[in-house]
Amino acid sequence: MAIELHNFYWDQERLVQVETQPHHLAGLLANIRATLGNSDCQWEDIYSAYYECLQDSTTTFYEAECAQAGKPGIWTYVVYECAEGEETVLTQADIDPYQPVLALRALATRV
Repeated sequence: MAIELHNFYWDQERLVQVETQPHHLAGLLANIRATLGNSDCQWEDIYSAYYECLQDSTTTFYEAECAQAGKPGIWTYVVYECAEGEETVLTQADIDPYQPVLALRALATRV
């Protein structure tokens, strides 16, 4: 059975949360900047974004404070294939999803 996470449906995939790394933030920032460059949006208009890193098989999600999910954050997951019906999300309570948001904001103001 597919699961829903960060406005995506995951079918035959298992997601394991890991620490967000600097290259994940750089990828998110590049995707957000591309959106800003191709539209009349401002930074405040970006409610969510994601970045897929093929090198480490991760997907990183950004949700802004105004997103319907509630709390802002950045979450990174290693994505593994699994059998149908075995989809799951394994999170780590000791990973703070808000600290990467602060790092992303700092990067955005420097670039």
